[in-house]
Amino acid sequence: MFGYVRPHKAELLVKEYAQYKAAYCQLCRTLGQEYGFLSRFALSYDCAFYALLALSVSGEQVRECRGRCVCNPLKACAYLPSAGGEYKKAAALCVLLTYHKLRDDLEDGKGFFRSMGVRFLLAVTARKAKKAGRDYPTLAKAVERTMESQREAESRRAGVDQCAEPTARLLEEAFLELADQEDRQRPALGRFGYFLGRWVYLMDAADDLREDLRAGSFNPFIARLGLERVSEMDPAQREAAERACNQALNATAVQVVLAANLLELKNFGPIIQNVAEKGIAQVQREILFLHVKEKPRRELEKV
Repeated sequence: MFGYVRPHKAELLVKEYAQYKAAYCQLCRTLGQEYGFLSRFALSYDCAFYALLALSVSGEQVRECRGRCVCNPLKACAYLPSAGGEYKKAAALCVLLTYHKLRDDLEDGKGFFRSMGVRFLLAVTARKAKKAGRDYPTLAKAVERTMESQREAESRRAGVDQCAEPTARLLEEAFLELADQEDRQRPALGRFGYFLGRWVYLMDAADDLREDLRAGSFNPFIARLGLERVSEMDPAQREAAERACNQALNATAVQVVLAANLLELKNFGPIIQNVAEKGIAQVQREILFLHVKEKPRRELEKV
């Protein structure tokens, strides 16, 4: 996915952050076990959050164990293994989203050498995506449907709301799958997923705005902000764009928090609440106002 759904570390207790890291490392391990070593590059904060939410909804008790990092054997790691399928489903989501993201990059055709690299990664990922589709056909169909809807909306240069709808619906469906049909918190889970998915799309569009302007690529905020004939924003335009994007994101983030407050979380409740109330807000501040995105992206992906 995009890597925006992560906790605000400074507001977590030491124990809570250790649990989050252990779940993140467990998902990395599950990716390797289910889809091979290279699939670990598909690991994202978003899917780690999905695994934690799944464990919380199921109420399964997990116990931390110690081991060595599979990527760096010299490093000791804590893991949170689960007897259920929560990590496996989150791993499948990682693989499916990565596969479709690579397909989109290839269709964009941005540069010959970049295209060659994407073709290689796509060939490697395709077989893994087929396995994920066999294991979780409903999830695979939802991702496929989302990407098709996304391409269609962007090809006709739809507005912000229409472009955000597919991602919102994808997370709504994925979160609903975490609960039984009789579970009374299904409506809250669906609402939580819908608005979190919408926020993720809007955050990604706001994050990519400057790059899309330079490249002449589609971005739904360009038309909304009247930047169609602009390739580089001046300071005044940039400030206005940041504030407009922030306003749109805030309207959605409020709904994320309201939906999260309706959930009955059995495990990892403080971590999930931290992400909903403080984590996404911090990411929003960093990208829109502190310009952390101008640092190497690799720095943002460190746990």
